Amino acid sequence: MKNYLAALILLAPAATTWAIAESGEDGRYEDLVDIKNGEVSLAFNQTPVRFALAAFHAKTGVTIIVPPSNESQMINLRLDRQPFEPAVRALISTIGYQNFALVYDQHGRPHSAVVLGGQLPLVTNATAAAPIAPLTIEERDRLKKEIDRWTELKQEERSRIEERLRNAPPSEDRENLVKEYGRQLLALK
Repeated sequence: MKNYLAALILLAPAATTWAIAESGEDGRYEDLVDIKNGEVSLAFNQTPVRFALAAFHAKTGVTIIVPPSNESQMINLRLDRQPFEPAVRALISTIGYQNFALVYDQHGRPHSAVVLGGQLPLVTNATAAAPIAPLTIEERDRLKKEIDRWTELKQEERSRIEERLRNAPPSEDRENLVKEYGRQLLALK
């Protein structure tokens, strides 16, 4: 009985936070997120990231998975009637991230977005001048094999893969690797 009460006491604050986030501060997500005809409108003003993500999920059905370190930050973002994917990109970049994988269900509808671990880089003259090498066929194949064994990798290996995916120039190979990376992360959740 003591163990049960101790667990209940420890879980109560988390359950309260979750209930508030899921229902909205005042139960009215429609003031923050609206979706009509595939276009998204957002109105976040000093809104906690966790609450903004819960509001977005409640109105669109799409879950955005971000690293937990950013869930307590506040964001400001206003969008009016933007197409879905650019709206997701704007929300994620407002939180401080650049790369994400949008995962679709079997009917072709967006299901979730998984943010890649690194935050937006600070661009300096030195980093702006340094060209980033594209993925080679060998590197693509090696990264694919490593992502397939994601659960077996150490954190330093995972960080190296995330860094390379984040910094690789846009290409079809990179996009496919990012999607596979997203699937692996969703499987862990």
